Amino acid sequence: MNTHDKNSTINREAAIIGCGEYGYAILNSMKTIGFTLNVMDINPDSFQKFSGMDIKNGSIIPMVGNGMSINDLSILPKDISIIVVMTGDDSINLFIGQLSKFLFRTAKIICKINNEKIMLLGKNQGILTFSTTALLNETILSVI
Repeated sequence: MNTHDKNSTINREAAIIGCGEYGYAILNSMKTIGFTLNVMDINPDSFQKFSGMDIKNGSIIPMVGNGMSINDLSILPKDISIIVVMTGDDSINLFIGQLSKFLFRTAKIICKINNEKIMLLGKNQGILTFSTTALLNETILSVI
């Protein structure tokens, strides 16, 4: 089986919770590589930057909702493969990651968390965490 065949069996549907600056950036990257994206944000104004064509063709599915609500998270498709949590609050991101892990047992949960103690809690629960500060630091140190 070649790589293309292997990738064609992967579910290419993901969710992004929080569509601020970072959420929007990852949305564009994931859309470019073929993901269908369910995007949840508490603020409907966050969706104004989306292309009408992306919404019309179904590559982006905007949803007004609170990721801290089980009811709101439950509206996401059950077979989603990746959930990326990108709100502006580390504790909220971890909480949403924990709820998502409970609701979507097969999904890969990825949370943006800058606080090292909160990041460790997430890692200990099998949640993938990353720090924008640490990534920037690593990038700068790799080029100097």
